[in-house]
Amino acid sequence: MEPEVLQEDVGTVVRMEGRMATVELKRSGGCKSCSMRGICFSKNTDSVFELPTDLALEPGDKVRIEISARTRIMSSVLIFLVPIFFLFAAFILASHWLQELPAILISFGAMALSFLLVRVVDRRIGQSLDIRIGDKL
Repeated sequence: MEPEVLQEDVGTVVRMEGRMATVELKRSGGCKSCSMRGICFSKNTDSVFELPTDLALEPGDKVRIEISARTRIMSSVLIFLVPIFFLFAAFILASHWLQELPAILISFGAMALSFLLVRVVDRRIGQSLDIRIGDKL
């Protein structure tokens, strides 16, 4: 079985508390060329992670952040496919019993509900994703 390929990004340590490092992750080169970059990152903001480490780090240190391919794929499915699934599934179900306009409104309501579901799932499993500090740069 082949080892999982990790994508690496560079982050900056913002704070250290014991073994927990708060790391700010800048948008990578791949993010800058992606047309969907506004969805993964809030507009003009960076991602912040709290990660355990045994490295001696101080605020301002640059570190390599390793994010597994499985984590990236799972995040993409959660962010992109779940809302679309809710939209279409709700429309198909509602259109069997209702006129087109109410079915469309219900499908958009279901999609909005899916965003709440995505947020709940993110809070539940977000800390268990395979994101770690590789090494100090």
